Amino acid sequence: MLVSIAMGTAIAFITTTATTPTKRSRSPVSHGGPNWLLSPFKNPNFTTKRSPKSPSLSTTPMRAYASSAIGAANEALDASSPGLIGANDLLIVGPGVLGRLVAEKWREDHLGCQIFGQTMTSDHHDELINIGINPSLKGTKATNKFPYVVFCAPPSRTPDYLGDVREAASNWNGEGSFLFTSSSAPYDCNDNGPCDEDSPVVPIGRSPRIDVLLRTENAVLESGGCVLRLAGLYISFM
Repeated sequence: MLVSIAMGTAIAFITTTATTPTKRSRSPVSHGGPNWLLSPFKNPNFTTKRSPKSPSLSTTPMRAYASSAIGAANEALDASSPGLIGANDLLIVGPGVLGRLVAEKWREDHLGCQIFGQTMTSDHHDELINIGINPSLKGTKATNKFPYVVFCAPPSRTPDYLGDVREAASNWNGEGSFLFTSSSAPYDCNDNGPCDEDSPVVPIGRSPRIDVLLRTENAVLESGGCVLRLAGLYISFM
């Protein structure tokens, strides 16, 4: 499932392929909260039959740390313990501004859930603990998979974006949703005007940066995940 939206607006379109987008707007909008981002998780209108996950999405487990909303010490969890990961628990890969908004709304809707955040460095782990996100470093290990995974790390932070998304998808158990936050960059619109279902997509080969996004989107869809193409990220968070 591919969804394209402007921040702070309702869902603009849904399609089941990564190469035939339907509608979106490039116009500046105000941020209306993270409800739109959670819609594919909760709204039955967004459900879609998932294809079997690719064998290439091998398990790359993650180590988690216990915390409380008031900042408990980093105590390593035994990820093999029965019941460690609950039915509404969430893993956020790249818990920055966008990821923290998702965490805030998710906790409001799922009282008592655990929220985990995977980061490239430990620089902001204390901040994450203080807001109730259990931090871990990319590449650390755990046994259990998660029913809900959101990948919202930017491609600028890694030389292997597709590989990182595949690694994140390997931590999804297939029961809830795997959500990849892309951007509006794949649309071939350069005039800041509106784009709709007739707007072209940048062809593969023109831009290495956009090639990465398109290939990553396709890999997510092939694994049964969802893609959101977001517009107005910087405007919305100002």
